[in-house]
Amino acid sequence: MPELPEIQTIVNELERVLPGKRIKSCRVLRDKMVQGDQHRFRQQVKNKNIRKIERRGKYIVITLSSSQMIIVHLRMTGKFIFQPLKSPAQKHDRVVFELQNQQKLIFSDVRCFGTLELVNDINKHNGLSQLGFDPWSRQLTAGILQKKLENRQIPIKTALLDQKLIAGLGNIYASEILFDAGIHPDIPANQLKHEKLASIIRSMRKILRLALKYNGTSISDYRRIDEKQGMFQNFLKVYGKADQKCINCSSSIMKITQNQRSTFLCPGCQK
Repeated sequence: MPELPEIQTIVNELERVLPGKRIKSCRVLRDKMVQGDQHRFRQQVKNKNIRKIERRGKYIVITLSSSQMIIVHLRMTGKFIFQPLKSPAQKHDRVVFELQNQQKLIFSDVRCFGTLELVNDINKHNGLSQLGFDPWSRQLTAGILQKKLENRQIPIKTALLDQKLIAGLGNIYASEILFDAGIHPDIPANQLKHEKLASIIRSMRKILRLALKYNGTSISDYRRIDEKQGMFQNFLKVYGKADQKCINCSSSIMKITQNQRSTFLCPGCQK
């Protein structure tokens, strides 16, 4: 599933081409992709201008001139494609927005788990209203994080994946962050002291900043709006590298399972 760097890359690219453009029409080619009344969705986005595109956690928020917002969750295989209107339709096109100037924005999804939803009040959206701190938030400090985790005995990697605690992280970056911070992913979250939590926050921002520089990680389905891949997969240090030598200490990278998800770590560097 795309994580913060992938979502932010898509948002940055959409923000360069969409604001000010009018949606002339909308076609829903796969019913369940749009949450709620699909006729209402089509009618209410028609002839609206796109004001701005933002990221909230792993969600994309498209604000219209009506002040309504299209809330998008890509989930596993969803993606946006920006093309000339006359470009041929593709098998996995699910929702097509015809824009002015003979252009179109396509929501494509192989597995059809992604969703689009039109809302009037972002604060009443069930998913968005429960999001925790954004990794860039000034409110996210080691002291605050320690208070949030003081009664949580779950592994620290599991805690980092909790969107109600920190919004936007997923399996790839949680592994990379903990490697960079030198912290074992199995350590109970409430056992980490202020200094270790500060290290996690520093590593989080460092890794996410670098991933953004390279437009995210394309390991499976993630693509940018021009169908190009991200390149951060070339800089991963532990994720997907089981049995390879650690670049720091030459120990063999281990793969363990936590909550039915794969976690990668270096037993020499992460204590």
